[in-house]
Amino acid sequence: MQFNEVTLNDKALFNSYLQGRKRNLITYCFSSFYLWREWDPYSWAIVEDALVVKSNYKNLDTICVPISADDQAVLRATEAMIKAYQQENKEFIISEVSADDLLFYEKYWPGRFVAEDYLDGANYIYLQSDLAHLPGKKFDGKRNQINRFKRNYPEYKLLPITKDLVNDCKEELNIWMGRHDANDFELQQEYQGSLDALDHLDELDCEGAALLIGDKVCAFTIGEPLNADTYCIHIEKGDINIPGVYQAINCFYAREYTEGYQYINRAEDMGSAGLRKAKTSYNPCRLEHKYYLRLSHD
Repeated sequence: MQFNEVTLNDKALFNSYLQGRKRNLITYCFSSFYLWREWDPYSWAIVEDALVVKSNYKNLDTICVPISADDQAVLRATEAMIKAYQQENKEFIISEVSADDLLFYEKYWPGRFVAEDYLDGANYIYLQSDLAHLPGKKFDGKRNQINRFKRNYPEYKLLPITKDLVNDCKEELNIWMGRHDANDFELQQEYQGSLDALDHLDELDCEGAALLIGDKVCAFTIGEPLNADTYCIHIEKGDINIPGVYQAINCFYAREYTEGYQYINRAEDMGSAGLRKAKTSYNPCRLEHKYYLRLSHD
């Protein structure tokens, strides 16, 4: 099987396979596969009429759940990949498995796989109305931070990221990166993915907004619809030296760009204690768990 690198030219092909089946994990949209193609890294092939994406995150060789709206194509592709791994004497593992995917495989192949919950990869899912309006006592602290931001910077404005603003967003991104360890591989990949998103916003079908104080970008966000009821956030960056900036961009973007969606998926915490604390502080309505599947030896 010949697996290919993910390029922008693959978007139409990926989308043709992604449509027709609702997916709740942020992984399963073309932007995720493209932006993080070197972080995981991803490669793809068409196998038994399904799109199979391989991942090698932290040198763990896995396949994502084969992508097709046709159940039988998913099963045929899975079977073909099991045989391919066995022929190479390699362990077969499926990654990026949702709770719905667990039910799918158990329905057709009961007992064939053993599931392992990958807690660091669970996606944080929020009610759109919570992030956009921060209602009730549980969001008192967030509202206070935003009100502080508004008092300190009454001239703020939220603008769509157009070509005129891309370089300003890159400048803020460079400042963000400068505050971190430049030798950290994962931060390097996050930085490169963010650059790619800014450079190819239109081609990716993403949208973004920048928060400005005067003429200077102090934060920006990039996201897109994930499915009919869920919007997902791929990137959010801001100046931590400005009190309330992250709370402000989070709320303002949700209010202006995600209306009409019931949920917002803000991805995983990647095992970072700081990210976990920040994401939990926004009171997710649920975690969309992610699993590894290995072949059962019973």
